Amino acid sequence: MDSMDLHVSDADLADLLTRIRSTRWAPTWPVDAWEAGTDQAELRRLADHWATGFDWRAQERRINSLPWASVDLDGTELSFLRFDAERDGRMPLVLTNGWPSSALELVDLARRLSRPSEYGGDPDDAATVIVPALPGFPFSPQRPTIGDQTHELWHRLMTEELGFTRYIAHGGDLGAGITSRLAQSHPEAVAGIHLLAVASPPHYDPASLTAEEQAYLDEVATWFAFEGAYEHQQQTRPLTLAPALSDSPVGLLSWILEKHRAWSDCHGDVSTRFSDDYLVELASLYWVSGSASTALRPYWEYAAGHTTPVTQVTVPTALAVFPHDLTHPPRRWAERTYNVVRYTTMPRGGHFAPHEEPDLLAADITAFSRDLH
Repeated sequence: MDSMDLHVSDADLADLLTRIRSTRWAPTWPVDAWEAGTDQAELRRLADHWATGFDWRAQERRINSLPWASVDLDGTELSFLRFDAERDGRMPLVLTNGWPSSALELVDLARRLSRPSEYGGDPDDAATVIVPALPGFPFSPQRPTIGDQTHELWHRLMTEELGFTRYIAHGGDLGAGITSRLAQSHPEAVAGIHLLAVASPPHYDPASLTAEEQAYLDEVATWFAFEGAYEHQQQTRPLTLAPALSDSPVGLLSWILEKHRAWSDCHGDVSTRFSDDYLVELASLYWVSGSASTALRPYWEYAAGHTTPVTQVTVPTALAVFPHDLTHPPRRWAERTYNVVRYTTMPRGGHFAPHEEPDLLAADITAFSRDLH
């Protein structure tokens, strides 16, 4: 296992800055701010910060100082973070992020779970936390073949490479799907899962839906109609989109920025939840790793039938619903597919809960984990 040695060459950094500064800006429209997509004034401001006020080398040093390791699983290279528990006794955790994000989104959460005493918690609740970097996302290259299952890589990492016989898993967005498949495929090893989103049941009788479930399905339909264009594009024609995201750093930033504003508990002002450096660092990571296109693969693979479907999860499941997440599945809906033993409605936070509300999320995962020991 090797540590991270992230270093972008001076020539590549110079090329990035040149591209940002020479952006061919689209003509402005006579619309209000975010009405038709990313606010161009806000995008220009962030692009200027990227080109003139962002210190990549400082971020590079911070990233390299994290507890990285890497493995090769039969040709699939995988980087991961390992935060050792301050006190032994609890089952380890594996945490998985979603899109558009990176493993770094989970660092604050992992620290709270592995060293709770530093955040006002009980050291007896400490657990060793593993944060794998998703294949094709920043820090891990894409899987070499179509159809390889990420959840199987996670299980091999936890058991064969790290020697854990039982563990708990958490995930949101794409990570919730990976976590669900992990539990479904390996209930003998996965003691429980904590989710921020759930898979829909493969079959159900519409006549059996409660009013709350029907309201949820109506919410999902509305969300797809007004917010789901990105998902449809990434599921159906990702390689049409990929060259634009891979050739224009400002185009990539625009794609990422709009989602962080729309999906977070920021009340329209993205700066209340994400600093300029946070957003620009994330765009930089996708850019320097060339993962703007490969991170789209999970969407296409799922839609094309290459991903193991989630049909029934029997291990104990906790669901935390944040008010500004994409949708808000009721407990009864989740129980159609999962063995739900804990359901928490959070007072604040959105889709990027590990960054937005790490204290709330850590407390909920900890409470769930206690019941599994």
